[in-house]
Amino acid sequence: MKAEILAVGTEILLGDIINTNAQFISKELALLGIDVYRQEVIGDNEDRLLEAIGEIFQRSDILICTGGLGPTEDDLTKQIVAQHVGQELVRDEAGYEQMLTFFKNGQRFMTENNLRQTLVFKDGTALPNATGLAIGIFYRTATAAYLLLPGPPSELKPMFIQQARPILQTE
Repeated sequence: MKAEILAVGTEILLGDIINTNAQFISKELALLGIDVYRQEVIGDNEDRLLEAIGEIFQRSDILICTGGLGPTEDDLTKQIVAQHVGQELVRDEAGYEQMLTFFKNGQRFMTENNLRQTLVFKDGTALPNATGLAIGIFYRTATAAYLLLPGPPSELKPMFIQQARPILQTE
């Protein structure tokens, strides 16, 4: 199997943060016997993200996206990949309940945009987030696999180890 890692975030392109996720994921995939063909960084831009996804599947079987699952307007990954694969986004009820509890216990006001973090592909597998609010997604077609993970390493690493690794082991 061949995989590519696509980090989504203008903050990475600008050098505001270092992409340590790619190193972590590459090492984990190697342990699973999955070859990493490329690592790429894309800014928060719909057209470039769609173009990159199309190009990736000319070479690889698995796309691993990191970042862009949050609540802000520039967090586009989930919506763009859903568009690419023709999947409707639906609310993950467990993630929704986790979010309500988080805001209630923290005595914070939850704005509507936070609900974007609980959306998953209708026919995908929701990956719970033990250390944050953005739900990850695994989705499989007949010819390709998509793994969407949150950008913060403190969320990505536990989600990969606890949720994604067991799924990828069966691929």
